[in-house]
Amino acid sequence: MTDERPVGPRERISPRKEAVRVSLEKKGIGGLRARVAVALDATGSMRRMYKEGVVAEIVERMAAIALQVDDDGALDAWIFATEFARLPPLRVAEIEAWTHDNLRMHEAVAADGRRVSLGGRNNEPQVIEDILAFYDASPGEPVLVLFFSDGGVAKSAQIARLLREASNRPVFWQFIGLGHGRYGILEKLDTLDGRFIDNAGFFAVDDIARISDTELYQRILSEFPAWLTSAKAHGMPLGSN
Repeated sequence: MTDERPVGPRERISPRKEAVRVSLEKKGIGGLRARVAVALDATGSMRRMYKEGVVAEIVERMAAIALQVDDDGALDAWIFATEFARLPPLRVAEIEAWTHDNLRMHEAVAADGRRVSLGGRNNEPQVIEDILAFYDASPGEPVLVLFFSDGGVAKSAQIARLLREASNRPVFWQFIGLGHGRYGILEKLDTLDGRFIDNAGFFAVDDIARISDTELYQRILSEFPAWLTSAKAHGMPLGSN
């Protein structure tokens, strides 16, 4: 008798982890050790993506990166709109419960147990500042921040200031646009002046659910190797890398 149980997220993680490994090898950074964080837009325009499970799948796909490169296999996570919350870290063994408990708009339960009313407007600077403070307090391996937004980015001057100030820290910001939004400064990162080194990248996708894992990981990891090389050349502390 054939086992026809539906394939769950934990079963899908293994081939996705392998796709990450292959992508890292192709980019010459196989064996990379890094901490991985995801920042998730929960503004009002994201409603459909939460309701249809698109955000849950994004988290699952990003968890495969953390499982491959992070020593404890955990994905650090933030959710944001007008306010933000640092969520409990995601471990693959708990992915179904974690997704159910944390991928909600309007209100989040932070890692410290506080209930946070998220609101529905864009406020990226607050969450960027908190991510930086979190990793400043626990130096170690380099950090890859995967920052998802469907646009409406309005506080471009503040974001630019934060990225400039953070450009001498071992944190690389990969911003991923979900659609055809107004991304403000995120679309101009390649020419943003005044930074110690280039510490951020941006690309947008029309429908992330339709992109293969191979293509998505190749795009997410496209600028990270060059940043690692530059960071090493400039004497940044990068853990065991």
